[in-house]
Amino acid sequence: MSDLDSVFHKALTLPGQTPEQDEAARLRRALEAHDLDGCWTILSPRLPGQPGGHSQKNYLSAFKDFLNWTADERLSVSDPAPHFGAEFQRYLEQKYGSSQASINTRLSQARRIYKVLRQLGVVAMNTDPFSILERSQVVPGQRREYYSQEEITRMLIHSEPADRALILLGAHAGLTTAEVLALKWPDLSLQGGTVHLPDRQLHMSEALYRAIQPYAEQRGGGVLFVRPVPVFDFLDQNALRARIYALCQRANVPYRAWRGLRHAAGLRLYQQTGDLNVVAAQMGVENPHLVAMYRAAAEEQQTTGGV
Repeated sequence: MSDLDSVFHKALTLPGQTPEQDEAARLRRALEAHDLDGCWTILSPRLPGQPGGHSQKNYLSAFKDFLNWTADERLSVSDPAPHFGAEFQRYLEQKYGSSQASINTRLSQARRIYKVLRQLGVVAMNTDPFSILERSQVVPGQRREYYSQEEITRMLIHSEPADRALILLGAHAGLTTAEVLALKWPDLSLQGGTVHLPDRQLHMSEALYRAIQPYAEQRGGGVLFVRPVPVFDFLDQNALRARIYALCQRANVPYRAWRGLRHAAGLRLYQQTGDLNVVAAQMGVENPHLVAMYRAAAEEQQTTGGV
């Protein structure tokens, strides 16, 4: 086994471990034993979505499939062989056939899992078995719809404080529905003007800051920011979608899914920075290729006035 002096090997062997080292050691043992429950207990709080939510269920399904594959092939997750990534891609191609979207989704989920393993010190910081893989030439999101800035402005005009905060968490911060549902008041810092997510920290736009402040005051003021209660009271994604639909009706704006707000955030950020790496980092996306549609949309908007 390589890199015997690395952090994750020390976590297995040295006495007087820190809590982080102990957690890394437990996760590595669970991975080697292909213990799904033992792994998931540690991984799930660091993956997108909330417990029992759609996003977490998808990640659990993906991780279970991935872990079973490594067991069947007798491959190590924590010390992947050079052919590991290519072999997993071939497995996905056999399983999903011509469904490139499914293959890309599973690869993206596997990349995210390895990102968490690196953060925990379970694998070395340069361990990424999927880095050399070529991605499909299909650009996800190429035909997706965006809320225009004019439509977002109309929705904001016709919104109460809670709705303005909700809209801008999508249209400026670029949160997913799962991230919105999981958001707690301590995740928002008015002092720092930041939004803290499990995998990234975002700076609030001025408009988002101005929307969060009166909503927080309406809900009880500063005491909220030390209580781990949800920012919004939606029971599930359907309730969130219903709220966006109602806002569109009120503002006389054509309804689009929540991702239309998230896409608007990606486009806005690309127009501000011209840097797909910055956009990918803020959107919580591993590969800048997956946000290339924002560059295409910005170019189209510049030449035709579209989006």
